[in-house]
Amino acid sequence: MLEARTFVSGIDNARKTLQDRGAILKGEYRCKDIIFSPLDSTKSLADEFLRLRINVKNIWDEKDVIVVIKQTKKKGIGKDSLIPLRKEFDSELEARKFIDQNLQNHFQYDFEFTRTGWQYDLGENQVDLERVEDIPSCYTIEVKSSTERELKKLVDLLSITSLIKGSSVVEMKRLVSKF
Repeated sequence: MLEARTFVSGIDNARKTLQDRGAILKGEYRCKDIIFSPLDSTKSLADEFLRLRINVKNIWDEKDVIVVIKQTKKKGIGKDSLIPLRKEFDSELEARKFIDQNLQNHFQYDFEFTRTGWQYDLGENQVDLERVEDIPSCYTIEVKSSTERELKKLVDLLSITSLIKGSSVVEMKRLVSKF
C-alpha cells in the first residue's frame, strides 16, 4: 500500500472532513516506535531502518510487539515501504532478544517516539490522524491507498499542501531531537 504523511498543527478539520464523507472510524490506537538506524555507512535512515513497535493500545489483528525492517521507495506522490523482515512477538523483551541475537551487527538504536492515533477507512483507502506525544502541538495525517491516483485524491480531499518526501522517520527524528 502506498503512503503519504504530513505534519500539521491540528487534526480537527481533517477529522470533520472524514466524518462528513462517511469515513468509518476503526478505532483509537497508541504505539511506541523505537527506531534503529543502519550501521552500514552506505545506507541512511532514509533508505532503511529497523523499527520495534509496541502497540500499547492495539486495534489490529496482530500481536502487540512487532519488529520490521523497512526500506523506503519514493513515488511521484508519497512512498512505498518494502518490508524484508516482519516478526511479531508476545513481549518487548522477546523482541529485543531477537534484535540482539540477529540484527545488532546491522542496526543501532537511534531514537523513539509515541503516537496516539485514530484510523479511518474511506472506501478502499485509509487515513490515520495522529498526535505525536513527544512533541507539543504536533500531529500527523497519513493517507494510504493502493494507487497514486487515489492517494492524490485523499491529499486533495484533506487539503494537504505539504507532504514528507520519502521516509517519515527522518522528519520525525528531526522533530524529536528538538525536544
